[in-house]
Amino acid sequence: MTLPCRPPLLAVAAALLTAGDGVSLRAVPRDQSRQGAVPVSLFQRLGGDHGSNKSAVRGMSVLGHTVSEVSERWGSNVVYSIFTSAIPKYHVKLETQLETWAARPAAEGRYVAVGGNNYPDAWVSGIILKSTCSDDMASISCKEATLLAEGAARGADWLVVTGEDNYVHTRHVEAYLKDQDPDIAVAYGSLGCGGGKYCHDNAQFSMHGGLCGGAGYIISRAALRRLVADGAPALHKVYDKTANPNDMTTSCELARHGTQLRHLPGMHEYPIFMIQQYYNAAHSDDIITSHYLQPAAMRWMHAEVENEANETIMKRLQAEAFEHGCARGMNQTLWAKEYSRCVHINGRFF
Repeated sequence: MTLPCRPPLLAVAAALLTAGDGVSLRAVPRDQSRQGAVPVSLFQRLGGDHGSNKSAVRGMSVLGHTVSEVSERWGSNVVYSIFTSAIPKYHVKLETQLETWAARPAAEGRYVAVGGNNYPDAWVSGIILKSTCSDDMASISCKEATLLAEGAARGADWLVVTGEDNYVHTRHVEAYLKDQDPDIAVAYGSLGCGGGKYCHDNAQFSMHGGLCGGAGYIISRAALRRLVADGAPALHKVYDKTANPNDMTTSCELARHGTQLRHLPGMHEYPIFMIQQYYNAAHSDDIITSHYLQPAAMRWMHAEVENEANETIMKRLQAEAFEHGCARGMNQTLWAKEYSRCVHINGRFF
C-alpha cells in the first residue's frame, strides 16, 4: 500500500544481483532463530514477552497522541510496520506476511499494520493500529503520521516502514542494526528518489534525493523524536494536507529536522520477474527487502529462506508462484516489456 516515488526502472537483474558498496551486512547463519508460525489464528491477539518491560524506559509523551495497546512491547526494539486497507486483496497480502517473514516479529509484538477509520472490526487484532485516517491512497500519509507518532511515543529503537508487497529479511535487518545507535538521528533506505522535485528548501534532499518508499525505510528512535518535537497535531498538519507521496513527505521532514538520510544497499524497490532472481534474493546475505511480491511468490521465497520445506511442498509452491519461470501476477501493463523478456529468456527452460 505504500505509494512510492521511484526513479525510472533500471536493469533489474543487475541491481538485484549486485550488493553495492558503502554498507556491509553481517551474514546471519541460516540455522539460528528460525521463524515460527503464528499460533492458532493469524488474527488472534499475538503472544510473547519480547521487550515487555522496556517501553517505560524508552517511551516519551507525545503531545496530542494517545498510545495504543498494540504497541505496548515496542520499547527498545526493532518494529516492522506496514499500511493496510479495508480492501480484501490487501487483507490477503497482510495474512501472507503473517504466514511468512512477519511471523516471528508479530509473535514478539514487533509487527504492526496501520489501518484506516473504516477498518473492519472482524479483522482487528493485536497487530492492527486503527487510525482516524480515511482509507484512500491519499490518506497513506495520514496513516504514516499516526505510525511515526506511535513509534516515538513507545520508544521503538528502530521503525522499519514497508508495504504489504515487501518481503523483509528480518535477520539481516536486525544483524545490521545491532551495531547501529538508535540515539543518532538517522534513516536508512534506498536513497535517490524525488531529487529536484520535492523539498526544495533542503540542501541534503536536493543533492541526494529522498528515500524510495517501495524499498521501505528504517528510522531511528532519535529521528522519530525529532519528527514529533512539536506534537502529533503539528505532524499531522504536514502529512494530512500534502498531495506529495508519503515517502517524499517523510524524507523531507526527516531532512528538515536534521536527520541523516543514508543509502543502505540491499533494499530494493524494483519489481523482479525471473525465478532465478527470486532464488538469488532468498539466498543472498546482502538482500534486506524485495518489492512487488505476489502472495504466492512470497510464500515460495520464505520457504527458500527458511529451507524447511520438503521437495513435494517446494514443487507445489513453485507451481503456484511461477509459470514458465516467471512470477505469476506480474504480467501487468506497467511491466509488460519486462515480463515479456522474462518469458522469452525462460521459455526454453520451463
